[in-house]
Amino acid sequence: MSDPPAPPGATEAFAAHVAHDFNNLLTGILGNLELMQNRTRRSGHGEYDTYIEGARSAALRAAVLAQRLLVLSGRQAVDPVATDLTRLAGELAAPLRAQGHDIAVEMPALTLRCDPNHAELALSELLENAIAATPQGGRITLDAAIEPRQIRLSVRDTGAGMPPETLARAVQPFFTTRPNGTGRGLGLAIAERFARSLGGTLTLDSAYGEGTTASLCLPRDHS
Repeated sequence: MSDPPAPPGATEAFAAHVAHDFNNLLTGILGNLELMQNRTRRSGHGEYDTYIEGARSAALRAAVLAQRLLVLSGRQAVDPVATDLTRLAGELAAPLRAQGHDIAVEMPALTLRCDPNHAELALSELLENAIAATPQGGRITLDAAIEPRQIRLSVRDTGAGMPPETLARAVQPFFTTRPNGTGRGLGLAIAERFARSLGGTLTLDSAYGEGTTASLCLPRDHS
């Protein structure tokens, strides 16, 4: 039995509330860690720096999570400008290739009027999902098609694919099939939120054992 759908806007409102509370807590945590680090250095107890830096790193990762929740909620400021998506895709793929992932960018010259930070986050999340779907290695392709009424920006992987019951819930916020501690369940929801903010959609084409294609289908009005 599938979960009952949340009321319209309920997920976004919840995400915004959590993100704001999270940010307030993290401001206090990071501020106190900085004071602690300064004091230990002045007192000659620099051996604690490693532990303080570990805590600070974890807090900064939590701040990134709060940012993702704000994007999901639609409450973050948007600054649309002409964004070179082809260049952005290349910049995102390069460090992933350096880590050993087989990622190809097969895109024509493509510019979209959108918030570049949100576009980067959406594509990053789709690439992260594709990498998670190919733990034993596999081909990931980032391509685009310019159609009469829309731009279709796709991330394809040759991973295991999703069974129908997983595909039906894949875009739900906080739904994940990854082991505890390795998945937030926000990636596809954030990509879908980005597409929706431009009047578009996120589509998923997947079959178990045949890989997955996640496509941002965006109106050409923004190109």
